[in-house]
Amino acid sequence: MSWRADRPEAVKPCATCGELLGRGYPSCQGCAEVVDRPLRAEWADLPDQDPILVADAPPGEYRWTCVDWALRQLRCDGCGGELAAGAPQCVGCAAADAARWEVPALTSNEHALRTAVVVLRAPSWRRESVVSTWRLVLPFVLTGAVVPAAELREIRALVLAGRYDELAELEALPLTVPLLPWRRSTVDREPDA
Repeated sequence: MSWRADRPEAVKPCATCGELLGRGYPSCQGCAEVVDRPLRAEWADLPDQDPILVADAPPGEYRWTCVDWALRQLRCDGCGGELAAGAPQCVGCAAADAARWEVPALTSNEHALRTAVVVLRAPSWRRESVVSTWRLVLPFVLTGAVVPAAELREIRALVLAGRYDELAELEALPLTVPLLPWRRSTVDREPDA
């Protein structure tokens, strides 16, 4: 990660909410402090901290962290919500969200953090299983981990199978729980007696 802001060295519980640090984002103040730190740090270094100027700038003029922080400070004229995270049917928010992705994150870890933040700030835009998957992996992404797409799909499948609570108890990647008996291959099963 190229951010100058400190990030947690290891996955640990949040002192505010008790969940793994990041899982309570954005409602938990302790989690939000850590998750938003890189965005706020780069925003603070801008000579002109005008959110409208940054949000409307040509792609690539500002880092993704600054663009996302600018969007967070603006209100949508259409729905009144946070720009790019307001009502799911709002055309203005949808346009702002699409434009944000024209400024790429530089690393896979940055992309994962950005995606998690975007999903968790606008949970009504996505399926609950997607929101829950990003909530589960965010504590690991904060430490610099990159979660491969295949692992994200596996976690999402387990969430869909109703195993969120089991996954939430795990404190290391990969987040995997034993397969249910009917999902095991015949090779893994014990022979019949």
